[in-house]
Amino acid sequence: MATRMAPAEATTTEEPKKKGKKKLLLIIVLVVLLAAAAAYFLLLKKPAKTIKGAKTAAELTSVSYAMPAITTNLDDGHIVQAQMLLELAPGDTKAEVIKDLPQLNNAAILTFGGMGYSELLPTAGRTQAAVSLTNAFNAVLHTGAKPWDTVQSILFESFIVQ
Repeated sequence: MATRMAPAEATTTEEPKKKGKKKLLLIIVLVVLLAAAAAYFLLLKKPAKTIKGAKTAAELTSVSYAMPAITTNLDDGHIVQAQMLLELAPGDTKAEVIKDLPQLNNAAILTFGGMGYSELLPTAGRTQAAVSLTNAFNAVLHTGAKPWDTVQSILFESFIVQ
């Protein structure tokens, strides 16, 4: 009888192995289905309709332009050397700034030429110079046919007065 019991025991150990394989297969199928559903919602779903007239992210991001360094004389005989970063209004491009670069350099030379060493040495003087340059640059850029680029602010990357 011992020989008859051995085959019965062998079938009971194979049955749990089959159930384990079925559970593993079921889990794999569920994971694949969940991954497919997530991919559909994240990648293939169409974006919501935008409101007419709403600005896109690219239009809301300001553009900046690094002007070449400028060195010029001040009103009192000292020298200023400045490296400026122009922050343009959202939606603007650098095209008009690049086209008008000679006129912008001239405006910077004329603006600095009307200032003195003692005026530019304190922080408040450099801040006022940035405001004056912004106004002078916008006067240059706002000529000709629209659309115009607009300088919102000027950041000095380097500023040396001697």
